[in-house]
Amino acid sequence: DKYSANFYNKLEKLVNTGEGKISVVQIGGSHIQAGTFSGQIRSRLQQMNGEMNAGWGFMFPYRIARTNSPFGYYIRYSGNWQSCRNVETRKNCTLGVGGISATTNSPNAELTILLEAENDLDYSFNKVRVFYENAGSNYTVSVDSSVLQNFVRTDEYFEFELNMHVDSLNLIITKTENTDGSFTLFGITTESAPNGFVYNSIGVNGAQVPSFLNCALFEKQLEMLKPDLVILGLGINDAYGKRFSQSQYELNYSMLISSIRKAAPETAIIFTTNNDSYLYRRYVNKNGEKVEQSMLKMGKEYDAGVWDMYEVMGGLNSVVLWEKNGLAQRDKIHFTREGYLILGDLFFNALMKNFEKYIQEKKLETRNK
Repeated sequence: DKYSANFYNKLEKLVNTGEGKISVVQIGGSHIQAGTFSGQIRSRLQQMNGEMNAGWGFMFPYRIARTNSPFGYYIRYSGNWQSCRNVETRKNCTLGVGGISATTNSPNAELTILLEAENDLDYSFNKVRVFYENAGSNYTVSVDSSVLQNFVRTDEYFEFELNMHVDSLNLIITKTENTDGSFTLFGITTESAPNGFVYNSIGVNGAQVPSFLNCALFEKQLEMLKPDLVILGLGINDAYGKRFSQSQYELNYSMLISSIRKAAPETAIIFTTNNDSYLYRRYVNKNGEKVEQSMLKMGKEYDAGVWDMYEVMGGLNSVVLWEKNGLAQRDKIHFTREGYLILGDLFFNALMKNFEKYIQEKKLETRNK
């Protein structure tokens, strides 16, 4: 299909010439928020052919929402903040592509980005975008002037270009004196090179497809991430329990896909099916097969790829074997760090196999012309 061709052609150019930037956006629930599965795909892509690391991509101070931060970085904060996540349906708040926000009306607040020393690659950065909303335009975000090269402010983001690569950065958020109003943060992206992969890992624990449909600024912000590939793994939370409706699930996804296609008309899309799992640790969850059927069907319908994690794991009840081997956790839903790393490798290998197949077919076509 034309979408995967766009992605593979761009990838071929990047591998052969070292030129071009490829943006990946991966969206899911707790498997993605934990950051190990997506982190492994990020590091495999960025090490594919020497130096292809263009930056970490999406970040958020998850601690503000009293929830786990992904492995790889953390963000310290000061000031009073209220958080909102797309799974908190009782809260009425504006959300963006990250499915999470933090709002302050403190006169002064700070966010400090810190990279973990244990990362596989060097994620020090020289470009930072802060996605925000501030109706009264009475807040400003600044960084230490000694590292600042260039600064852009729009209604959607503050962007800082730095004169050096840094592995930590203090963002200072200041309110104009004697004004009312609040500042809402939707996320931060960090980048480090003009060429290579930027990998935006976006996960919210417990998220279902409708969770992201409720994010009013989803489309607008996704467009700004300029994705060449979107990986969608929403389904494990949709299909938890007895009352799962496949038709409703597919309908919800059709709305999400149309939103993604509006934001990024050229992007390739890959669905990842649910892992095999248990309900309440006791009952085999047969909905894994239904999600697999739905995704294979949607793959055809939307010219999207499908990575069949369900099949790759071994199908129904295979999670028991993964648990026995220290790869899945006792809840029989989540994986251990080793398990997530293996899944990341398997996804990457499948993508590379497809890429090689595409290149071979392209060569044959050229020869036969």
